Amino acid sequence: MSSASLILTDRSLALSEPKAVGAQDSTKVLAASSLGSCLVFVSSAVVTVALAAIGREMRLSPLDLLPLAALTLVAGALGDRFGQKRIFLAGIALYGLGATAIGFAPSFAPLIVGRFLQGLGEALILPNGLSVLGQAFPADKKARAVGIWSGAAAVASGVAPAIAGAILDYGSWRTTFLMLLPVVAGALAVGTVWIPKDSPTSHARVDVGGAVFSTVGLGGLGAGLTSLTNGSGLNLWVLVTLIVGLGGLACLIVTERRLGDNAMLPPSLFASRSVVGANLFTALLYGAFTIMLTLIPFVMIRGAHLPTLVAGLAFIPLQVLITVVSPLAGMLCRRFGRRLPLFAGGAVVALGCAMTLRVGSNATYWADIFPPILLLSLGMSLAIAPLTTLVLTSVESDRAGTASGVNSAVSRAGSLFAIALLGGVLQQGGPQLFSGFHMAMAVAAVACVLATLAVFIIEPGPHVDFIPRD
Repeated sequence: MSSASLILTDRSLALSEPKAVGAQDSTKVLAASSLGSCLVFVSSAVVTVALAAIGREMRLSPLDLLPLAALTLVAGALGDRFGQKRIFLAGIALYGLGATAIGFAPSFAPLIVGRFLQGLGEALILPNGLSVLGQAFPADKKARAVGIWSGAAAVASGVAPAIAGAILDYGSWRTTFLMLLPVVAGALAVGTVWIPKDSPTSHARVDVGGAVFSTVGLGGLGAGLTSLTNGSGLNLWVLVTLIVGLGGLACLIVTERRLGDNAMLPPSLFASRSVVGANLFTALLYGAFTIMLTLIPFVMIRGAHLPTLVAGLAFIPLQVLITVVSPLAGMLCRRFGRRLPLFAGGAVVALGCAMTLRVGSNATYWADIFPPILLLSLGMSLAIAPLTTLVLTSVESDRAGTASGVNSAVSRAGSLFAIALLGGVLQQGGPQLFSGFHMAMAVAAVACVLATLAVFIIEPGPHVDFIPRD
């Protein structure tokens, strides 16, 4: 999953990072961070468009495209422990190995390995690239730098699906991954030269147990839900994976409570009603958003037989509207408080999901696809920026980075479970594809309604702007 909505969520990691003492060459750091981080958003955008072609050739399960949401939280601690530049560059290298493995994969297994390496690389790239960026700028220049980073990421994630669509119309899906390799090489070179060497913190704690248990928990539940929804029914494998997943999450809770404030998920962080409500809202809204982002291009290509290039261009309005409208959402927050824009955004996205129920085999882009995408874009535009600010201002300033990282991981966990539940839909064709699509979109609409109800968990009150610190 990738778009301007994730960009706006993730960029708060940089806003909450204090400037490093003696940091220089901030413009070069901005360029290096932007180029490396763009790989994360480009990859997911390409996968979304290429999914139909990959599935036809290798019967790819949606589980194999799941992001490693559980590793995002611990990746920042790895950067603190071993150096953010080093971990950032290691992530780019792993990403490149993954793209190479996918491009030359002769069978299913190497393809899975490639996606695993890409997901691992993405988990290392994003938090450390944003930390490097945040440390390079003083408080009064941080917002502008992060805005430039967001713009570059939005352009990349908007252009990449269009390029991938054009390639898929005339060539192989493998080329869409191999085209990333020159960007990987450039990101490695620029990052090596332009990002200054940082000093690792030897006493920084890495919550290995939390990372392992969260990976087992999310992975087990994801595997079980995928198998359950792809037609295999409730068999022994499904039961075992679900039990393992639930057991992993139970161990995660015990481990994090034992570690207290040293945990990657500090239990005290969830003492705030607003933090709980904001993260529940995030999981539900991003789950619904991922269903639309994944299924609409898939149905356009596989069901309505529209050109792949059109599917690649389908979500450009999403990038534009979120980039333009999101800053204006702050005006609504100041006028009506912090809950109303979230409620309105969730309701508009729910309406967009409902409008996709009229999409059929004779669908055209402007009459059938564009209206729900427009509503999706408007709803996400209303919700994302206020949500990001709410997360940052609902905790003490020294915990804003942790709260932001947790919220980013929650958004990816919501996406993970959403994709897992699409297992059966992505294996269908013909009339069955549309019936599965309509069922999935109805579930997405319900998730959005639940997200609007989660808004009432958030403590009412006036909007508070987040002020970056040094």
